[in-house]
Amino acid sequence: MEPWIAEVVGKMHIHRITQEALAERVGVRREHICKVLGGKESGAKLKDKILTAVDEMIEMKS
Repeated sequence: MEPWIAEVVGKMHIHRITQEALAERVGVRREHICKVLGGKESGAKLKDKILTAVDEMIEMKS
């Protein structure tokens, strides 16, 4: 697992962010997020969007 994916998964767990909510924020299907976070599909193209989306979602909860 790439370090950035581990970071995202950890943040999602701590802040109770679902794959569905992240997918909606990024603009992709939940299944795609699942594959990227599970390491079954490259997330290089979505990396920046995913990292930004997770941080924004965390900030919105604060």
